[in-house]
Amino acid sequence: MTSRAVSFWLNPQELCFRSEQALPDRADVVVIGGGITGMSTAYWLSHLGLTPVVLERGELACGATGRNGGHFVFGTNQSFRDSLEDHGLADTLALWNFTEQSAQLLRELTDQHNIDCDLRFNRLASFAITPAQAQAVQESCELMMSHGLAAEYWDRERVEQNTQCSSFLAAAIEPHHAQLWPAKLVVGLAKAAQHLHAHIQTRVEVQAVTRQAEGFTITTNQGQIQAEAVVYATNALTYHLLPTLKGVIVPVRGQVIATAPTAQLFDFDWGVNSGYEYAIQRQDGRIIFGGMRWKSPTKEIDIEDDSRLEPLVSEGLKTFLRNTFPPLRDVAIEYEWTGIMGFTADENPIVGELPGRPGEYISAGYTGHGMPVAIAAGRAIAERIAGSAQTIIPKPFRPERFWLG
Repeated sequence: MTSRAVSFWLNPQELCFRSEQALPDRADVVVIGGGITGMSTAYWLSHLGLTPVVLERGELACGATGRNGGHFVFGTNQSFRDSLEDHGLADTLALWNFTEQSAQLLRELTDQHNIDCDLRFNRLASFAITPAQAQAVQESCELMMSHGLAAEYWDRERVEQNTQCSSFLAAAIEPHHAQLWPAKLVVGLAKAAQHLHAHIQTRVEVQAVTRQAEGFTITTNQGQIQAEAVVYATNALTYHLLPTLKGVIVPVRGQVIATAPTAQLFDFDWGVNSGYEYAIQRQDGRIIFGGMRWKSPTKEIDIEDDSRLEPLVSEGLKTFLRNTFPPLRDVAIEYEWTGIMGFTADENPIVGELPGRPGEYISAGYTGHGMPVAIAAGRAIAERIAGSAQTIIPKPFRPERFWLG
């Protein structure tokens, strides 16, 4: 039997924004989705002098943004080796650089607008639990270093010294990573965008987007709004408005637990099992741990319900954490939740103007790595709408690689 999912990130937030009671009649741009992508896009549009209206069917950050593991992961979604094989060195480094741009923007925005989102830059340890993974970790470190990227290899002895755990065989250490409170970041960006004259409307469900002779009509459950451009920032659920994306962006449910505050065990964030499991320890001592969807018979693929827990995944998360780290054997689990990710076949998001559909833009399909992409992606889309494109969208992100009809 399943039980309800309650996200630690969403529990204390005031996320219901409404710039004005009635839906505006017109907007320069309508941004559909009130997560990190939608709010980043709205902020940059406002910064560039346009008037966007953000429409969110629930409350701010109520989708994947407010239900993730709190990671900001630099680099490629794929392993560095796989990305090199699929895209070559130049495009792989462009992907890496894009996340570094996003990180720099994150620093600047949180400083400029005094956004307190528990942002903490840290190292990332990627642990191996099988001999094959250990070999892959070592090769990955060597490959990254050979191309000028910072990485460090830990053997089994050094891993045990740093984790109080004998389960891991090796680790790759990357010096650039961050953790944050994602919903607080969205709220901070929303306030900054609103100050720049963006309109933010929560609890407004978009039912259809219709192209007109000039611009678009966006039909919602609270009336219609006219716009010159539309941005789809709805990640896994984008196909509801763009049916040609059915099967291109696939919904996948992730599950996460949060422990009670405990003694500080790690001075780094970490992932294991090729990233299928991932964790941070917050400065308040809580460990946020997600993954284990492979425990489910469906692998949680094609599931859109984020209100329920999968008990097999739940048991897997709790058992792994308690059995792997002796100090956590009796740790209490205070929160558990699910969130819907949007996966693409090549593990890269779709960012840019839709081919053959001028005025329609998308940033979605993050494959579980939206936080390090969305801020720079929002700026790139806003610049293109404003006619001042400066931020380069990496080739592996561009919509042209998929047939969108």
